[in-house]
This record gives sequence, C-alpha cells and structure tokens, in this order.
Amino acid sequence: MASTRKKKKKKHGKIEKKKSGPFLQFKLGVLLLLIVLSFGGTFGIYMLSAASNPEYWQNEILNSSRNQAEESENKAVRNRKAVVNPVPLSDRAEEERMEKCAFIGDFSPLTAYYNTQTELVFTDHVTGMSESRMTSISRNVTEAKAVYIWYGYPEDSQGTLDALKLLVTTIQNQHNKPVYLLNTIPDFNAEQSRKIDEWNTQLFAFCDACGVHYIDINTSLKSDGGTLAGEYENNETLYKTIGELILTHIAD
Repeated sequence: MASTRKKKKKKHGKIEKKKSGPFLQFKLGVLLLLIVLSFGGTFGIYMLSAASNPEYWQNEILNSSRNQAEESENKAVRNRKAVVNPVPLSDRAEEERMEKCAFIGDFSPLTAYYNTQTELVFTDHVTGMSESRMTSISRNVTEAKAVYIWYGYPEDSQGTLDALKLLVTTIQNQHNKPVYLLNTIPDFNAEQSRKIDEWNTQLFAFCDACGVHYIDINTSLKSDGGTLAGEYENNETLYKTIGELILTHIAD
C-alpha cells in the first residue's frame, strides 16, 4: 500500500517544462497604424507642395484633360480604317441596308421614301450638340452596320468642322465601324453653289484626315451651270436620288 502511494506521488509531482513563446509577437493593428501614418505623411507633404504653388491645381486639371483628349484621339485613330475618297461607284446594295444603318443630320425627309429604323435616325444639329449627347448617340448606334452623317451649308464652317470632328471621334472611340459623310448639295443660286463647292472642299479634306468615307452627292445633282438641277425641285425626286447614291457608293 505504501509503495503504491509513493508511485502516485511521484507521478503527480512531475513538473512539465514551459514552452517559451516568440520574443516579439505580430501585431496587425501596429502594421495598419504604420501604413496610415506613412500615407498621411506623404499626403500632407503633397498638399503643402500644392498649396505653395497657386497654379498647381489648374495645371493638374489641364494636364488631366489633355491626357484624356489624347487618349480619346489615339483610340479613334486605332479604329480608323484606310479610306479612298470620294467613295467610288459600287454595286447597288439592297434597300434593306437602310434599315441596318444609322443616320445623323438632315436625313429626316429621306425616311419618307426609304425604310429606316426610327431609333437610328438622329436629327440633332451638330453645332449645338453636347458631348454627352454625342456619346448617347454613339451608344445607340452599336448595332448599326454603318453610320451616315449629312448636314447643309453652315454659317460657321470652322465651328461645324470642330463639332463634326468631335462627333466622328466619339463614334470611332466606341466602334470599329464605317462612318460616311455626304457632302452638301448645290443651291439654285449660282453664288451660293460656289460657296457650297468651297465648303465641300473642306469636308473632303476633313474626311481624309479623320478616316471618314466621303460620298459626293453634289456632283450628281448639279446642272451644267453648276447649280441644283431643276428636276430636284421635287422633294421625292431629290431624296430618292440621294438614297440611290447612298446605296451605290458603299466601301464597307
């Protein structure tokens, strides 16, 4: 009995060694604090530097806007295809093509003689069109086979060219699809027709520079005297002829 107790005492009297832990323990909170302090210090230095330079913020905004504009232009350039202008005569496309294309500008009378999709016809004046509206139109033409643009003789030629460039660039930024521009038709007045010819020369150069297909409808509608031929005084004859010129001058 005594020997049994002695053995038990020996067993219970055994002392286990303590395991020693690491000297430094990882503290997530301390690490986060160091990151916040580091960021705060850097931001403070940045703000002090900006505050000491009155033109800093203006330059930052200008640089940002310039970079965005350059990126937008570069993207548009990448989406441009080589063009041959004016677009040469081609085989006549089926009239169903009109239903698959988008039309921006003065095409409203054309819809009386050719089937088009209402949601793909935009009658906005280009010089009064905001960038947000251009972006909205560009999004709405996603499913269109091609985009056609057509406007009459402008009061402000440079303003119109600038607006056309922004519109075309906006479309080219979002889509890799052909963009066509119809030139301006002649007038019954000889002097006005001469001015229109000068304007069309600018449009031709614009289309070449921007990768836009230039459709010359002006020449086909002229009389021998350089004015609009008499038969085109009738709207139906005029717009059906323009529609035929669209369908027989295709580059895509």
